[in-house]
Amino acid sequence: MWIWVYTGIAFAQDELFVNREVRQAYLSGTRSADGKPGKNYWQNKSDYEIQVQFWPETGIVEGKEEIIYYNNSPDTLKKIVVRLYQDLFKKGTSRILDVNADDLTDGVVIRSVMNNDKVISLDAADRQIHRSGTNMFINLNDALKPASRTKISIVWSFSVPSKTQIRMGQYDSSAFFIGQWYPQIAVYDDIGGWDTHDYNGLSEFYNDFATFDVAITVPGNYVVWATGMLSNPGEVLTESCLAAYQKAMNSSEPLAIAHTGDYLKGNVTTKASWNTWKYKADQVSDFAFALSDHYVWEACSIDAGAGRKKVFIQTAYNAEHTDYKEAMVIAQKTIRFLSEKLPGIPYPFPCMSIFDGSDGMEYPMMTNVGTFIDRGETVYAHSHEITHTYFPFYVGTNETRYGWMDESMAVFLPEQLQKEIEPSKDVAPYTTYVYSLFAGNEFEPAVMTPTNYLTRDIYFILNYGKAEQILRLLRMQLGEEVFLKCLQTFMEDWKYKHPTPWDFFNTFNTVSGQNLSWFWNAWYFKQGSPDLTISSVNCEKGRCSVEIKNSGNLPLPVHLEFITAGGNNIGYDVPANHWKDGKDNIIITRDIPDKVTTVRLGNENIPDINPSDNIYNIK
Repeated sequence: MWIWVYTGIAFAQDELFVNREVRQAYLSGTRSADGKPGKNYWQNKSDYEIQVQFWPETGIVEGKEEIIYYNNSPDTLKKIVVRLYQDLFKKGTSRILDVNADDLTDGVVIRSVMNNDKVISLDAADRQIHRSGTNMFINLNDALKPASRTKISIVWSFSVPSKTQIRMGQYDSSAFFIGQWYPQIAVYDDIGGWDTHDYNGLSEFYNDFATFDVAITVPGNYVVWATGMLSNPGEVLTESCLAAYQKAMNSSEPLAIAHTGDYLKGNVTTKASWNTWKYKADQVSDFAFALSDHYVWEACSIDAGAGRKKVFIQTAYNAEHTDYKEAMVIAQKTIRFLSEKLPGIPYPFPCMSIFDGSDGMEYPMMTNVGTFIDRGETVYAHSHEITHTYFPFYVGTNETRYGWMDESMAVFLPEQLQKEIEPSKDVAPYTTYVYSLFAGNEFEPAVMTPTNYLTRDIYFILNYGKAEQILRLLRMQLGEEVFLKCLQTFMEDWKYKHPTPWDFFNTFNTVSGQNLSWFWNAWYFKQGSPDLTISSVNCEKGRCSVEIKNSGNLPLPVHLEFITAGGNNIGYDVPANHWKDGKDNIIITRDIPDKVTTVRLGNENIPDINPSDNIYNIK
């Protein structure tokens, strides 16, 4: 076995591949090979103070913000990278998802930029600002040294798309969800420096944790729901709505705060002209808001995990969307399940607001979920988006590079709950089936392929389908108790931080006490096919030997069923590590006292591209 030595750290050729950025992080001490943050770990942060005004009739958003950016890195920064997500709709921008021609604009209009109260010239000839894709690069007036901070002030505007709904937009004449809306400082981290990946409409986000103090001014009859807690309810709600709102803060049963008729009577908000809704949020990686002048508004509070303060849950929905009448109950059950069972970590934020928009999208303490005819889809969508609270909003994974780290968790963690609420919604067999159809074909890249390189179809199959499979197979390998201990350790070590996949892999290795490189390599780094085959069966004198061939090249658990002449079905399970040494066949022998008529390999939760060779009938 050859060993390559890299400045004192050894990497075996038959061990897990580690890219050079992560190897450098080990050497600099920002990360450690046991999966924990290193002694020199750092991350930058921001404080946002934003004032924004929205005109629903025109769809114009105008805002000004002051950002205090803290440089906790050991590097001196001469520039700041700012994300302008709404440049996705700028004419000529490269994007993956389609945009209605009527929604194409000039993108984000930057009216002024200041650094520490000094003007930054917007004239391209002065080379203080450069825009490319969905990023704006600002050359600072004064370099930002380590352990110091700088102030960035921006005045800007953009138009909300009226026909295109990519995670946000307009849903009827007076219902809007506003996401990716404010100029946001990009992440500068110990792995790649500035994150300059453009927002292409498909791959999601990678954000620093920040504090937000946001004032949202809208026409008088509109209610605003947003990330965080409403800090001025007494200023914007009528006496009756305020009383209902305050009562809901301590009610375990859902209470109505406003119905459609209340808006028509002018009984919801205090002012007929304009109201300013103020929201605050700490330790969050993004901020979104929504508004409507006719949505039903309901709320309640629940306990989420031992020792936790109450979690305030509110729903805002179109009265015609009857499936939303159950959204509150689904949210309650989801938050309790996540807090008490899997992952078994108390819900980390004070509230959750669920808005009736389109499809499904997550933001800190807020979701944008559409209406569905099928109850199973309703249950899935709400529980999935709420689960994102833990990934990437508690554990700050990088969705633009490794979308599987959050999407697979959001599919995997609530599966048991979804089946309990709606038995017809059994996600695991479905994802197994979908992945089996796609697995091993020419266009299937490795899961570790950076997310921003993926096409739309592959994005969903890898990040939601295959990656969810891997987590279930990993739990089968480790057992539920060890798997849960590994997962909880990873989450606690990396809460409000930025882990890489290697931090995830190394944590599981350390906590389980196993070198799982054989598993990580096969499932995350390589291409392969899940395909086990029954080669032969020999049953004599109450003893059966079954030879199983790994016709693909992925380590799969073995599930065998022996069906006897008396109608009994005897099952046996063998973990996937039987394949870790490169074996391509194993023989499993079991004592079966009754006459065996059929041997069946696999089940609906283990992927297999060729299930036709998984049944052996004994004549």
